[in-house]
Amino acid sequence: MADIAEQEEKNKGGRPLKFATVADLKAQIETYFNSCDPHTEMRRVEDGVKQDGSTNWVTREVMTEQRPYTVLGLARALRTTRDTLIDYESGKYDDRDDTDQSGDKFSDAIKDAKARINEQVEERMLSGEAPATPSIFWLKNNAQWKDRQEIDHTTAGESINAYSGLTTEELRKLASGK
Repeated sequence: MADIAEQEEKNKGGRPLKFATVADLKAQIETYFNSCDPHTEMRRVEDGVKQDGSTNWVTREVMTEQRPYTVLGLARALRTTRDTLIDYESGKYDDRDDTDQSGDKFSDAIKDAKARINEQVEERMLSGEAPATPSIFWLKNNAQWKDRQEIDHTTAGESINAYSGLTTEELRKLASGK
């Protein structure tokens, strides 16, 4: 009976969190990144052709290619949605008492993971590994990059005087409002 009351107290206010602890969330995030990074795994690979013309297959340890980190890939690995990640990132669940050893909360873990994804996109774009146009589009939509045109309204570093070039008489008229 006491266990039921204790469980109801823990879940008071709605559905339980998707992740039990911040440490659990971080471990799942790291598992996702590790699965994307190059690593060795056993695979069946071609090993020539047999005398009868059929392919000879063998099992070998091979090095995998680097897979790009993605927000949707992370969400999928965590068995959740992009919207749920955004909720965790916003700090919506940070009012819980749970922090990990470093003091991080749920939002910190997601922000750090998304920063790692953004970093890889930037590196791939700047190295020429990824085409610029889709990379820029991705960064604008996922990393809050903005196209911003800055116009300098100065002359040789000095502010432009809106009244320069006016005669004393014209300045007096403006001042009097006539």
